[in-house]
Amino acid sequence: MLRCRIIGFFFNVFPLKVWQSFLIRRHLQKCPECQRELASIAEVRSLLTQESEGESLEGEWLAIRGKLSGGKRKERDLFSPRLRWAAGVASLFVVAVAVIGSWLYFSYTPGKSPQEKDLGERFRINYIRVDDKPAKTFLFRPHDSKMIIIWAEKNS
Repeated sequence: MLRCRIIGFFFNVFPLKVWQSFLIRRHLQKCPECQRELASIAEVRSLLTQESEGESLEGEWLAIRGKLSGGKRKERDLFSPRLRWAAGVASLFVVAVAVIGSWLYFSYTPGKSPQEKDLGERFRINYIRVDDKPAKTFLFRPHDSKMIIIWAEKNS
């Protein structure tokens, strides 16, 4: 179902007839859901009329012709083919810029200056003594804070 929607999107975005016929042919050959919805040969033959049957439908053709001439003209599509092409090219451009931009953003990390370095990288304790004996030390840094808490305990 999602594949059918993607094909429909590409069908509407790129209004080139060769491209649209290629999409339809390839999709109908491979999509089992769309193949189930196709009409059988017997159903199609029942809809077709023979040349000899056309003479008896003269009254119906007059009614159809009257409706066509007196009715509304065919409404134009909301988006013209040029506008669809422009939208397709613009969307491809946006996707390309987004991919390249994210790749550059994540691949390039500039060197940090000493002020910008993490406080843990700049801070160093050589030793701590409690009652002239080495002590256990613990460093805590609260989330999103520039404060560092140093906890020292006597060794037991």
